[in-house]
Amino acid sequence: MAFKGTLREFKVPDILQLVSLQKKTGVLTFTSPEGFITFIIEDGMIVGVDAFPRKIETRVGNVLVKQDLISKEMLKRALDIQKKKGKKIGEILLEMKIVEEDTIDKALKNQAVEIILSLFKWKSGEYNFKVMEFIDLGMKSLEPIQIDGLIMEGVQMLDEWPLITELVPNDNIIFEPTEIESKNIEIIDETADEMSSTEKVFLNETEVGLLKYINGKNRVKDLVELGVFTKYKVYKSLYNLIQKKIIQKKERSAIDDFEKNKSEELLYERIDESRKKINYMFYLLIIFFLLMFVLNFFSPFEPFFEGNILIDQELIDVFL
Repeated sequence: MAFKGTLREFKVPDILQLVSLQKKTGVLTFTSPEGFITFIIEDGMIVGVDAFPRKIETRVGNVLVKQDLISKEMLKRALDIQKKKGKKIGEILLEMKIVEEDTIDKALKNQAVEIILSLFKWKSGEYNFKVMEFIDLGMKSLEPIQIDGLIMEGVQMLDEWPLITELVPNDNIIFEPTEIESKNIEIIDETADEMSSTEKVFLNETEVGLLKYINGKNRVKDLVELGVFTKYKVYKSLYNLIQKKIIQKKERSAIDDFEKNKSEELLYERIDESRKKINYMFYLLIIFFLLMFVLNFFSPFEPFFEGNILIDQELIDVFL
């Protein structure tokens, strides 16, 4: 048994809600021109996620490299082993005793949630759910994730995104901390309601965790690629930190402008050199084709061919 359709008929939250409420077990696949995303569902909970063109294991490997938990060489070695043995990257890294199991699990969950939330932005596509009696152990890659919480987060993300991007319009912006006394900061639980106070600033755990990486050097893109938090949480936390005046957009310095101008000049020089080389090759081709055209109608050796020698045969006989 299976059910399928398009995202024009049913939206992503509706489909996930149906699977969750009915505690379905099977494989749910979404496809669009952007790629495809596959969920492994067991009893209405997500126990596996994958995506194309960026597979989740590749994402996890790159995240671990970004966090300096493994090197690029270690990741390459693990990928080579995976091609030979067909094992999951997480299993291979654990066997190599490079990272802890908790680190792998956290990275997998963060990237899985990232993939799921990205699905909420799809405007078109198709879905297909194949019902199964049970899920093989080899198909599972995650600790069960509740769908209801993801639906709430995805819908909230869509509602807040236009407002968030007013303060964080692109991923190339660099933020830096403002000067504020630590005694005026109080850390609260992620789910706790924030209190209003003129003396204290309340930060949740995600905002505090993100602050460690806001150093006046990392771009928004770098903060997302670290994989510590999902893209939505990074952007939302940045928005909150700006509102609380904990961080500010870094203004470009004279040195930055000098380096930018220098880079642009170097780029234009390379473009100019490439253009000159292309023009030179173009002129050579024109000369070559002109030469071939001329030789096609006139050959300097043609008078010496036997059929074209204009000497009287009688004269030849006299000399012989």
